[in-house]
Amino acid sequence: MKGSFLLLMTFLGFICNSFAQTKISGRVLDITDKVKLKNTSIMLLQSKDSLLVDYTRADENGYFEFKKPAKGDHLVVVSYPKYADFYQEVKASSNHNDLGEILLSSVAHLIEEVVVKRRSAITIKGDTTEYDASQFVVEKNAKVEDLLKVLPGITVDASGKITAQGKTVQKVLVDGEEFFGDDPTLVTRNLRSDMVDKVQVYEKKSDQAQRTGVDDGVREQTINVQLKEDAKNGMFGKALLGAGTDEYYMGQLMLNKFKGSQKISAYGLFGNNGTTSLNWQDAQKFGVDVDASFEGGQMVVNDPFSGQGVVGIPRVINSGVNFNDRWKKDKYQLNLSYKYGKLQADGKEETIMSGVINSTTDKFVDTDNDQHRINFKLDTKIDSLNQLLVTARASKKVLWSNDVINSQNFLANQNPVSSNSSEEEKDHKIDDVGVSVLYTKKFMKKGRSLSLNFGANNEETTGDGYLYSTLVSGTVKDTTDQRKETDQQLSAIQAGVTYTEPLSKVFNMAIGYDINRVSNASLIESFNKGISNQYNDLDTKFSSNYDYNRVSNNYKLALIYNTEKLTANLTNNFNDDRLNQVNNYSNKSLKRNFFTYNPRLETNFKISNSKSLRMTYSGKNQLPSLNQIQPILNNSDRLNQYLGNENLNPAFVNIIEGFYHSFNILSNQFKYLGSTFTMTKDPIVQNITTDSVNTYRWDNIEGKNNFDWSVYSGYYFRLNKELVLDNSISPVFSISRNHNFVNGDANVVNTQSYSLTYEIKRETKTGFNFSTKFTPQYRQMKSNLRPEHDNSGFVFTSGGSLEYFISKTFKVYTNYDYSYEAPTAALDQKLERFLIHPGVSKKFLKNESLVLDFVVNDVLNQNIGYSRSQRNSIFEQRRFDTIRRYYMLKLSWDFNKMFVK
Repeated sequence: MKGSFLLLMTFLGFICNSFAQTKISGRVLDITDKVKLKNTSIMLLQSKDSLLVDYTRADENGYFEFKKPAKGDHLVVVSYPKYADFYQEVKASSNHNDLGEILLSSVAHLIEEVVVKRRSAITIKGDTTEYDASQFVVEKNAKVEDLLKVLPGITVDASGKITAQGKTVQKVLVDGEEFFGDDPTLVTRNLRSDMVDKVQVYEKKSDQAQRTGVDDGVREQTINVQLKEDAKNGMFGKALLGAGTDEYYMGQLMLNKFKGSQKISAYGLFGNNGTTSLNWQDAQKFGVDVDASFEGGQMVVNDPFSGQGVVGIPRVINSGVNFNDRWKKDKYQLNLSYKYGKLQADGKEETIMSGVINSTTDKFVDTDNDQHRINFKLDTKIDSLNQLLVTARASKKVLWSNDVINSQNFLANQNPVSSNSSEEEKDHKIDDVGVSVLYTKKFMKKGRSLSLNFGANNEETTGDGYLYSTLVSGTVKDTTDQRKETDQQLSAIQAGVTYTEPLSKVFNMAIGYDINRVSNASLIESFNKGISNQYNDLDTKFSSNYDYNRVSNNYKLALIYNTEKLTANLTNNFNDDRLNQVNNYSNKSLKRNFFTYNPRLETNFKISNSKSLRMTYSGKNQLPSLNQIQPILNNSDRLNQYLGNENLNPAFVNIIEGFYHSFNILSNQFKYLGSTFTMTKDPIVQNITTDSVNTYRWDNIEGKNNFDWSVYSGYYFRLNKELVLDNSISPVFSISRNHNFVNGDANVVNTQSYSLTYEIKRETKTGFNFSTKFTPQYRQMKSNLRPEHDNSGFVFTSGGSLEYFISKTFKVYTNYDYSYEAPTAALDQKLERFLIHPGVSKKFLKNESLVLDFVVNDVLNQNIGYSRSQRNSIFEQRRFDTIRRYYMLKLSWDFNKMFVK
């Protein structure tokens, strides 16, 4: 019986297979959006003489079929109006007669594809947007910064901060290599635009992620400037001197020598008018007070040398030398740089806090900081299968400051409850050195590799200072007169291994292990005056001696899927963290162990050559920091004290991101849409207790979630081809909900922000040109504890430039910046500022390389330094001294000598 059944099934299978082979079938769809192409014409021709054998049309589902001739090879021809024809040969001997989905390309789509392949203005390759510099018009002797300003989807503000596709650019590379480290302005304001071949925009992964395939989640919005081949052999640079009223001055000298792959550059900048920009990372390292905020899910940092972040008038020296080279057929690639910077500033700052905390602070600041920094990077291709990357850095900083502070705390009815007056001087030295090594070995089997990495870092901070303060609370007056000594050391050692293995043509697997040991020794001692009137009486309350050690074991498993259309990477991270903190004064120790799972999934879908979609998810356990577990008591600000919580548990952060961008070469349109959603489970929040002294303590809120959601987009298109008018519109929406405690009560803070930026510009470098941007915004922040005391209000900003070329070498121009913030229930003052910076420019010499400029900074003398921020139902407004009106005459000379034309 069983044998009969098998025989019957075999016979039926043979009959079905024979029937399947007697017909040719398929389904016709549009390649872009998979629309069913009804009534498509399908012809069956003899291959040898093209005689028509059969003819049919596709049904409403795009499906067709007809009988396959018994003998001979044949050709299937599929035709649809305004679409390219499709041809498929069907062999007589072939058993594969189901043609499946037949995807037709429209003529417009084909033209786009062809144009994109032929050096178009913009191309999109995966997650990389590439601009052809020759397709965009800039002024003669313009810099890379001027070129970036005319590229769709890229904006550059007055301080040189670059935003590309809604995200702040953190790195600008030259031919894929770092140029003076991580300061983008040294590239954009140094290199000439006529040397540039292409500009690429993408999110750069870490070196380890690129080589191992294991995604560590590290991303940096990056611009890569590719130079023309004939621009890599010569010398070029710029010299500038400027002198102005009220003792304002500036100077620049930039020198570059390129010879093939070898690039040698040196620069020196000095001045006190806010034009010697260091990047914001350097400003933080110098100890500069940097104004930062979050807009559209992105951190926005004001350049500290633009007059928006530094308190007072900055006096700056910024200099460096950079060396890049490749040799022995790119076997060795070396990058070496040295930078020196010095910053001095003094001025006054006023801060008002309103909401659950009400206070005022007047602060007089005087700073004098400098830094030396060396970076080294050597990439060695040992052979075709082995590669070694060695990086090292060293820095030495000297930070001095003197702050005089007068502050007061108020009750909700604005009656004063306490005050503090203090003067503190600090003099610290910070020495930092680090090295990392990454070795990668590939095997003969494609996709198989082994990577070993090692890193070590050591940072030492030493110094002393003096504090004199008086705290008044009611009738009680307490005076502090102390000398402070600091000796801190932070060292870290890390090692790891990663192995990748191909599972199939499209699947790969990677496994890895890392171990990381961090040792932190912190000794901060405060001495009161003793009987001998010397600072030798140790104040144990405001002194600390801690050792804090952390050992982390990290286990990684990644699965990678890669095809021409779709790539996906799922990385699973398992972390075993062991923390040990020792109080050397009391000999008490605190040990905490955490085992956490941190996944990350990234997908990239290539819709077409000009469209792509990226989606990512990451989950990360947020461990409590040392300062949250056991902060160091600090009496520099006696009105605000911070307490630790040894029982804190990790919070879990979920982040979902999506980003779509496209470019239509036929209509010169560029579009992008992005969104970021962040949800923190059991967040670590502040528990605020208000009294004569405000106390901040960290706690978990179990069962609650903090969340932030932002959506940002941009649409760039040409408004009028004849007038060369381009415009763009960029809406941004964000909403958040955060929890905390105030005086033991649960507090929920809801915020919303809506903004719409519209920009219109004409960039021809002849006649009249302009660029103007308008951004209306409405911000809302409400708290359930103080619903009547919110910070909801209207904000409007506008900025741009106007220029008129009287002749090819003579122009008048002006830049402007307007900002307005309406009064709110929490902050009842409006803030308004209208800055206008007019100038006139004349070019000399045959090559127009000598330029004389006369400029007026803030002609209306309205510049005020200010910022507003909000957090945990606390609304803060800062006003500070900054650069105001001055007149300046500048003379600049661009020089170059190319050895190969």
